[in-house]
Amino acid sequence: MADTDRQFSWRQGDVITHEAAKALDLLAPESDDQHFAVLISHDCDLTASVDKEPVAEVIVGRRIDRLGGDSYGKTARRLHIEYQSEEGPIAIELMATTKRSIAKPELFATHPRTDIWLDGRGIGILQRWLASRYHRAAFPEAFESRLRMANLPGKRTFLKRIEGILADGGDHIRALLFDLDEGKDVERDGPDDVYQLGIVVLYDSLRDEPAAAEVAGKAAEALEELFEAAFHPKDSGCKNICLMYCDPISDSAITVAQREMLKQWRLEHMSLQEDPPQPMITP
Repeated sequence: MADTDRQFSWRQGDVITHEAAKALDLLAPESDDQHFAVLISHDCDLTASVDKEPVAEVIVGRRIDRLGGDSYGKTARRLHIEYQSEEGPIAIELMATTKRSIAKPELFATHPRTDIWLDGRGIGILQRWLASRYHRAAFPEAFESRLRMANLPGKRTFLKRIEGILADGGDHIRALLFDLDEGKDVERDGPDDVYQLGIVVLYDSLRDEPAAAEVAGKAAEALEELFEAAFHPKDSGCKNICLMYCDPISDSAITVAQREMLKQWRLEHMSLQEDPPQPMITP
């Protein structure tokens, strides 16, 4: 096994050099420098002995122009995350379905890149996104079905329009938090058996807060108009879902009690439609 200094030079979120990633068969030979192999194993697993943790895990990503609706882990299958460099931030897209395994001795025979790194906040985002793959808030199937089947004029579905609203403010909006029937898990029946929904548009207070507050406010207004059009027919009361409130709230203002009561709604519906089936990865 590699020496201790080499072993401890690796940390979760580090990027493998382009040459090493190709040599380790993590990147295709024709891959350009816009592709990245990101180490996702936890630090504790990296430092554990090979007999306990024989492999490390890597996700292959690609450079994108800017953060979009998949920032902050709003989708469990795809993450837009910002790495740091001397030339400024670099936006990268990671896909959960591109996860690969590599023997730790092979990894420790190389060094991580030093020209691109995650800061502490970025590591926290990466860790929460990795955990969300196996820990997601569950909503009643009837509620999710009503979101999927909402009838609107035009080609774009209700869910696609939500995705568009979030993409417009992707680098400011951290999450959509749902307060559904005050936490009761009910499978409602028929359009007149209405779900009561409250939404918190949670925005980032550390990334240009005045701009973030404005973006979140506009997103809240757009969501209100969208739910009104989809579930509140003219000359009639709410059908299927009644939006009780939609408020922009700073992540520095929300209380622990509020956060525990609310459930994060992720863009799983869109990712299911858009992510093509991935080939089985064999050892």
